[in-house]
Amino acid sequence: MPAAESGKILVLIATDQMGKGDEQLGRRLLETYITTLKELGTSLWQLIFVNGGVKLTSEDSPVLTAIKEYEAAGVVVLSCGTCMEHFGLTDKKAVGGVTNMLDIVMATQNADKVITIN
Repeated sequence: MPAAESGKILVLIATDQMGKGDEQLGRRLLETYITTLKELGTSLWQLIFVNGGVKLTSEDSPVLTAIKEYEAAGVVVLSCGTCMEHFGLTDKKAVGGVTNMLDIVMATQNADKVITIN
């Protein structure tokens, strides 16, 4: 199905690495995944970061530039406020807004498709 016909896609990222096993490889895979999301075109609606995923929206994130580009293109970028606080990143958020669980639940309900990376 072409991206334009896919509807609103929400990507929920709950980790700073993809898969189990080698952490360095997992981080590299997730970095590649995030930079490749542009292939979804205008269907990419929201990027929501929870748990360890919030590290990717903070200063020194290896994918900060890519996430900022998505935001500039109109993709909603949100990080869990409780998670940011837990990891001591509240003052280090470098892209997007802060959200709460109610908004995350509503966004997943309103999306046509949810992709979860954990």
